[in-house]
Amino acid sequence: MRTTTKKKGRLGNQIIRNLAVSLIAKKYNLKVNYYNKKLINNLGINLFSGRKNYKKKTKNLNDKNYFTIYNCNNLYYNLDPNKRNYKLFI
Repeated sequence: MRTTTKKKGRLGNQIIRNLAVSLIAKKYNLKVNYYNKKLINNLGINLFSGRKNYKKKTKNLNDKNYFTIYNCNNLYYNLDPNKRNYKLFI
């Protein structure tokens, strides 16, 4: 995974988007760098960052594929959570 963005929303929206990314990261043990992680952790919300980082394969994470990716059995690529149009989470 990549670093989550600071764009598109204030802290509340960032928390919701980061939690959505954290759920997938935890399921597939993906490495994520979260924007505002320290502040969010201080609020008692622990965001997961794993160990897996795929060097060449990356797929965009968006409204249309979020649940498909979450419900698949295995994941063999990084996810880019910044090139999405999450109307649900913004």
